[in-house]
Amino acid sequence: MNRRVIILSLGLLVLFSIIIGGILWIHIGGNEGSAGKLYTFPLSVEGQTYVVRIRSNYTYAPEVSYFGLLKSVYFEFRGNPENAFCNITIPNNLIWGELSLYAKGYKMSEDYYTQSSNSTHNSIYFTFNQTASVKTFDVKGTEGVHTVP
Repeated sequence: MNRRVIILSLGLLVLFSIIIGGILWIHIGGNEGSAGKLYTFPLSVEGQTYVVRIRSNYTYAPEVSYFGLLKSVYFEFRGNPENAFCNITIPNNLIWGELSLYAKGYKMSEDYYTQSSNSTHNSIYFTFNQTASVKTFDVKGTEGVHTVP
């Protein structure tokens, strides 16, 4: 009788562990999707490396470039339309001053994005759902590292 109780107890313990493990796995995976994926882009500009970070829940990773003459970090998402968010973090020694967000070359109203800053980085958060297969954005500063063409 004791042997049956021990086997039953061990079986319930294993079953309980599998259920809890599955719940945790789903919960952790769900958080990654809702929090988005973090992408880092080391940009080499005038012999200095600046790391731009983008967190987004968009299906595909963006492409990122820096245009010194425009004082602009350019990035694009390719793929099907979907509701997505983007939080781009840029070192404030790459571009600084008054920052603006552009979508498809047009300046967006400040009502459509949130900007924050600390002593080392500037961040801009926004959501998008564009029907185009290529979604292009620029974060432009009034000042930035100037590149020689």
